Amino acid sequence: KIQRGKKHFVNEAVDYIKQIWLELGFKEMSGNYVQSAFWDLDALFVPQDHPAREMQDTFYLNGKAKLPKLWEKVKKVHENGSDTGSKGWQCQFSKEETEKILLRTHTTVLSAQTISNLKKEDLPAKFFSVSKVFRNEALDWKHLFEFYQVEGIVIDPNANLSHLKGYLREFYKKMGFPKVRMRPAH
Repeated sequence: KIQRGKKHFVNEAVDYIKQIWLELGFKEMSGNYVQSAFWDLDALFVPQDHPAREMQDTFYLNGKAKLPKLWEKVKKVHENGSDTGSKGWQCQFSKEETEKILLRTHTTVLSAQTISNLKKEDLPAKFFSVSKVFRNEALDWKHLFEFYQVEGIVIDPNANLSHLKGYLREFYKKMGFPKVRMRPAH
């Protein structure tokens, strides 16, 4: 008798979650585990002196990243807001800090990269990611240094909170949770 192997339950769950987003009309985002501090932190306007950038939270690697041309615009926004209506962080932006290479700390880096490549004719658009991220955590029975993050993003000038609630309700219903309640909080 031949005993066939079975897919690991984590891989089954990831595939199931991906299928739900695809059924909702989302396209999958993918990208490398290794990212620059620019894409992982600076493009998402995390201040360069934020505690999340410290080695006890982030796995840094040796080397320097090649930066996209967009980095100069992001630098200006960090420093003074650059005509965005914001004052920025009002501190010196370090090119050396943004060139650092790290294991991505969240999948939102994929959203930033995806949005930066969109053209007006690509809109409206919906994207999702179910992928591994890495944090420099103390290992114990309930914490590992890698875990999966699920995220979705809708780029549509007509999207609103009702759409978000609808997507989340449908997603969780398909995950086996028919009742979802959203509570505004910080």
